[in-house]
Amino acid sequence: MKKTVLLLLALATGTIATAQDHKFEVHAKGSGNSTWLFNNNISNTGDQQDYAPGWGFNYGLGFVAYFGKVGVGIEGLMGSHTGAYQGTYRVSFGNTVISETDYNSNIKLNTVQVPLLFKVRSETGFYFELGPQFNLIQSAKYTRTMDGGNKASGDASSYYNKNYFSGVMGLGFGINLGKAPIAILAGLRLQYSFTDLKGVDAIGTDLSNTTAYPKYEKTSAASAGLMLGAIYKFGNN
Repeated sequence: MKKTVLLLLALATGTIATAQDHKFEVHAKGSGNSTWLFNNNISNTGDQQDYAPGWGFNYGLGFVAYFGKVGVGIEGLMGSHTGAYQGTYRVSFGNTVISETDYNSNIKLNTVQVPLLFKVRSETGFYFELGPQFNLIQSAKYTRTMDGGNKASGDASSYYNKNYFSGVMGLGFGINLGKAPIAILAGLRLQYSFTDLKGVDAIGTDLSNTTAYPKYEKTSAASAGLMLGAIYKFGNN
């Protein structure tokens, strides 16, 4: 991760030294995302714990410095990331199943994201971005709804790491509004975590519990979403 950050900074510095023009941008943006939390111990439990679509969002501000067609940007985004599940909760005595109840559950993470992005743009407004992202988990709430309406919820923050790192890749375009220094931004952004989030499974059991899960598996976060926003441009072009 540190090598990636240093590489981005080196590329940006080299571009600054050779570029003949520069432009700065301030972004106000938000995204709606399809979000997931993956863990092999959840994946291996069959129909007792299955993944379901989760949804999250992000919003905030960003700053980009372009030097020619290459730039570097940093953002501060607040939002949420939800891991959703569905399955069948079984109560057994030995090999005998006493009862089965279907359920839906989710874990909602409230997050702060700080991506550092290397960017390439074209004259038509198309851009590509790639870089590391620091994620801060502010809170985690677990909720489970059983078939029939019984609900359970609670604070699961203590089971999750306070922060994690992920990689970001995105593409999109900016649409200029005439000669005004303002543009509309629209793009797609993908994210996947490099480090462990820890956490709980679909029924709320600590994934670090060695009785339930003798072999520990790390938890990964993934998301894909549509980014929309406004851009204010200034500087020499």
